[in-house]
Amino acid sequence: MIMKKIVIINSSPRINGNCDILCSEFGRGAVMNEGNEVSRIDLKDIEYDFYREEQKLDELDNIAHQLIDADVIVLGTPVYFYNMSGMMKTLIDRMMPYFTQIADKDFYFILTAAVNKKEMEATAESLQGFTDSLPNANLVRVFYGNNVSQKGDVLDRSVYKEVFEAASKIF
Repeated sequence: MIMKKIVIINSSPRINGNCDILCSEFGRGAVMNEGNEVSRIDLKDIEYDFYREEQKLDELDNIAHQLIDADVIVLGTPVYFYNMSGMMKTLIDRMMPYFTQIADKDFYFILTAAVNKKEMEATAESLQGFTDSLPNANLVRVFYGNNVSQKGDVLDRSVYKEVFEAASKIF
């Protein structure tokens, strides 16, 4: 019996970077509850295009259907110049034709950056602009992996354990 369908979207271009690590840890925590179905999407591995009026179908259309079917959606992004990665922004823009169908979801945000938490809050607000546009979306929690610049810096931060613990309570 499936308890929750969880989709984790990682928009970091860095393999084993801090955002990648936290997304993995969230997934590891979520599968602690038998029955949770967890899938992960690494946007760096997908070929897709910007949103256009005459849009050709591509992999993001398949991802849209995964989001429609999900109960929980995790958006993970490094913070660049006070905002989400371009990959994440493009994904969000491409959800325009589907946004009314991405309803009744719980959301978690995972943000990582070499700056302080305060400097990352604008990114959370920007992501929340997306979730506020979705019917009955619920932002459960924002995880800030702040002051991390080198790969693996997040491993000795409290957010590393917090991500796992929060995910392990989803059922």
